Amino acid sequence: MINEYEGWKKFKDVNNDFFSYLDELQTMDIETKDFLYHFPVFVGYVNMSRFLFLYDLYKKVNELNGHIADVGTFKGATLLFFTKLVKLFENYTSTQVHGFDWFMGMNPDAGANSTYKGDYETLLKLIKLQKLEDISIVHKMDITKELRGYFEQHPYLRYKIVLIDCGIKEVLDSALEHFWPRLVPGGILIMDHYNAEVSKDESEIVEKYIGSNYVRQVSFSRSPTCYVVKEK
Repeated sequence: MINEYEGWKKFKDVNNDFFSYLDELQTMDIETKDFLYHFPVFVGYVNMSRFLFLYDLYKKVNELNGHIADVGTFKGATLLFFTKLVKLFENYTSTQVHGFDWFMGMNPDAGANSTYKGDYETLLKLIKLQKLEDISIVHKMDITKELRGYFEQHPYLRYKIVLIDCGIKEVLDSALEHFWPRLVPGGILIMDHYNAEVSKDESEIVEKYIGSNYVRQVSFSRSPTCYVVKEK
């Protein structure tokens, strides 16, 4: 399925090789702790580039005052990556990382088989086990219906990074409507699928809110596809 989109044909061979590697990896007798202690041995370079991208952008804004929002938290990889960056580089600031997801996936009618359905309780447990509850805050909500009320109750909240990773038109629109005005000057909006067929409405919705700010990319990572520095 990863290769079905026209714009991803240039990555076809890389993707095929990676998933063949994953299949082989699952047949090997490797201890779980090795995946943690020696993770660069196992992770694909495409996946690693994503987190280098996020780190690179975080370093551009870590001295700005504001929280970090992760919209479309799924299993919490981005949420906890940013959380650990804050733990390392901002241990004495008030910065927190807020995750927003309804934890029902892309198609809630599919139940347990819904695409991109994270487990809310498991994520909370992992945060607690790592003693990161003071930084990592998870909001279980329907963004299309509850985000406005959330910000009415918390009008003071400001963000220096907002990452939006969801492909549903209504969620994208509501997220940008409410987060863009609360992104501080110099803050960064990160979109996972701008200019990508996989999320056909994303480009127009982004351009609806960002005005004349430039849409940028980095040359070493294909995902997220873009970022916008709020300058104008």
